[in-house]
Amino acid sequence: MTALTWTADGGDAFHRALDTLDDAAFGAPGTLPGWTLGHLVAHVAYNAQALRRLAHWARTGEKTPMYASKEARNAEIEQGATLPPQELRALSRDADAALRADLAALPDAAWSAEVVTAQGRTVPASEVPWMRAREAWIHAVDLGAGVGFDAFPPAALDRLVTEIAGARTGPALTLTATDRDRTWTVAGPDPVRVTGTAAGLARWLTGRGAGDVTAEGALPDLGRWL
Repeated sequence: MTALTWTADGGDAFHRALDTLDDAAFGAPGTLPGWTLGHLVAHVAYNAQALRRLAHWARTGEKTPMYASKEARNAEIEQGATLPPQELRALSRDADAALRADLAALPDAAWSAEVVTAQGRTVPASEVPWMRAREAWIHAVDLGAGVGFDAFPPAALDRLVTEIAGARTGPALTLTATDRDRTWTVAGPDPVRVTGTAAGLARWLTGRGAGDVTAEGALPDLGRWL
């Protein structure tokens, strides 16, 4: 499964970037509003643990949601952000490795089992590797350690843009990649024509800056994604 490779590569990219940052950075404000780097690393670690619960659900049929509640998820991240940097690094690596092992051992029949995401969507377990790959790759960028969207596997980058464009409800957009022979659309009347590299479009669509993206007129304010 291609997404399993993306999961492994994304986890490796995240932890290589993390290794370049010193411990003092963990308490500094990060690139995500209201979070330090410690919050970000805790989130990525606990995301792996949460997705392990979905793998367990798929394998056993026992309903094990990603999180008990939104409040529990937030409290877990807040607590994790207070851990010493070396503990947090180890937590993130261990959780990532454990999730990879769980996914590698999942029986063929389990991939079609239905599980529920933290956003309440019912999806087949075959979506779990992509959910983790997306999380790891995007947050590798958020570490601010030099990983850009252009580091993503090209097919994963295309899937990310396709997913976000399909999930957006407005404003209407026509997205043209200058390094691809393709366009994406966000449905609606009078679409704004937006152009950039696929990496630039992904960066903008995820709310991480315009980069090389331009529009006919002003770039719309897209608001929060996920």
